Amino acid sequence: MFAALASLGMVCVGSVGPSWSSGWTYVLFGSLIVAIIFGTWAGAVAARKGRSMQWWFIIGFFIPVLGIIIIYILRPLPASDQKAKA
Repeated sequence: MFAALASLGMVCVGSVGPSWSSGWTYVLFGSLIVAIIFGTWAGAVAARKGRSMQWWFIIGFFIPVLGIIIIYILRPLPASDQKAKA
């Protein structure tokens, strides 16, 4: 039963969906890689400044260049604020 559903899904998606040799596939995967790199970069800088690495990864992922600029402009949190957040 599962194999029949899987093969039906492949037939439906294969006939309707875009081909994998399309130029847009490379653009989308390239954009995903760039977004992951910018998100990781923003998260690493945020961690050094005592801010939430997870939130800044998300910000850097969805708005890459602006996220990097903002996290570099922000000042590091004082040590007392960092202990209160943990």
